[in-house]
Amino acid sequence: MGDSRCTSHRATGAVFGRMSLATLVPFALLLPTLRVSAQLMGSPLDCHKTCVCASNIVSCSKMNLTNVPTGLPRYTAVLDLSFNSITRLRAEWTPVILGRLHSLSLNNNGLTFLSSEAFVSVTKLQYLDLSSNCIRLLDEFIFEPLENLEVLLLYNNCISQIDRTAFSSLVNLQKLYLSHNQISRFPLELVKERSRLETLRLLDVSSNRIKVLPLHELQALPAWIKNGLFFHNNSLPCTCQLYDMVARWHLRGLISATDFRSSHTCVLPGQKKEKMAIMDLNKVSLNCSEVKVLDEEAFLEQFLVLDCDTRQRDMQKSWVLPGNVPLSAANTTAVMRQDSSISIGPLRAEDSGVYICYATSDSFNETLYVTVVVFNSTKSSGLENLKTAYTTLVACLVSLVMILIYLYLTPCNCPCCPGYGLEKTEPRDSLNSSTVSIAQACKDTGQESLEGSGGGFPFRHMGFQEIKDQVEHNGRLNPIGEEDEELQGENRDRRRSDAESVSSVCSDTPMVM
Repeated sequence: MGDSRCTSHRATGAVFGRMSLATLVPFALLLPTLRVSAQLMGSPLDCHKTCVCASNIVSCSKMNLTNVPTGLPRYTAVLDLSFNSITRLRAEWTPVILGRLHSLSLNNNGLTFLSSEAFVSVTKLQYLDLSSNCIRLLDEFIFEPLENLEVLLLYNNCISQIDRTAFSSLVNLQKLYLSHNQISRFPLELVKERSRLETLRLLDVSSNRIKVLPLHELQALPAWIKNGLFFHNNSLPCTCQLYDMVARWHLRGLISATDFRSSHTCVLPGQKKEKMAIMDLNKVSLNCSEVKVLDEEAFLEQFLVLDCDTRQRDMQKSWVLPGNVPLSAANTTAVMRQDSSISIGPLRAEDSGVYICYATSDSFNETLYVTVVVFNSTKSSGLENLKTAYTTLVACLVSLVMILIYLYLTPCNCPCCPGYGLEKTEPRDSLNSSTVSIAQACKDTGQESLEGSGGGFPFRHMGFQEIKDQVEHNGRLNPIGEEDEELQGENRDRRRSDAESVSSVCSDTPMVM
């Protein structure tokens, strides 16, 4: 029998010796393919040498495996393949559908490739550990079949790119760990309203390369999301806005801020790029204003909404009004809304006080206190007073301008003005001669008399219009318009008195009124 085996080997050697090089090349190319195929298939499951099988648990940890063992039982619920050398997870890593598998551990394997169909056969997974590998990117819809997944561990990889739709199908995801990667963009779509995963309550993006945070959007998130949002140990620039947000989270007792107080650091501006604790920015560097919890302030007749923003979701909430009065349906001023907040209004002065929200659950209780201060005035009254003051000021300015125009504006002497170039008539020819005109006439008459009489008593000759023609003009005329007969009776006396008055105007003697 041994001779025959040797004979066969000699015959085989003689055959290969007579074969040409061109005939051996296809066989040489086929050998790597057969070897790769053997590696893809993996070795059969051995529950005595390479794995430990306990009921529906299969543990093949630290066995230096390069592929997933074949022949896994269909009833497998927990599969542990951690600490091996499985670098690629292909679509055919399990030829059978594992419909009961809910926990899969592939951490510490050096994984560099995940097929887009790698999880088609394990759609019931609830726990997936891919941490401590060499994964660099997450393609779109890579986790699409895992609608039941609740916990996903991807920390300590080399992830630098995440498609915005990579986690969109994980409708039941509760915890996502992305720390210790090379992520430079904060995945706001995971927590932002309308696009966030509704069940996600923990998102860890700490120890990455994030340099910008959407502070306004993060501050507007509910407390049960902020309580599980970890972003410490990133290269964030130091700003007072960042300090304000972190300080408020500290005051609320959110564990994402309180448990990692020393790890919340930022980079100071300058060439040295020194790191500093965010909570110390109000003391040394930027001198940011200290953050304090402000009370709710409102005016009479306004409406106010008080939120019971708890650190956990889906809690039973109840309110107690000032004076330790439980909120009831009979209360018409304060009404509880569907989101467990209360609407108060129209506000009265007696609505001021401390409002208490009690939140309870099976594992956690929380009490929130909100102090409301109602000012004893309406908000519109202040605006009305401001409007009145503004109107008064405008009226005073207009009056001042009109007075200045009345006092200092000279008559128009421009060629475009009506009456320009007309010669002035003698004072006696004018029906409305002013005292200035009379004074000028007196001055001229006086000079003529002095020249004619040789220094004697000046004779003043003035011409006046008949009184009956000036009933409606100024002077010593009767404003009520008597008959001409009455005016003629007193004509001589009036002429005399008028002459004396004109003489007094023309004289140098001061007038006494």
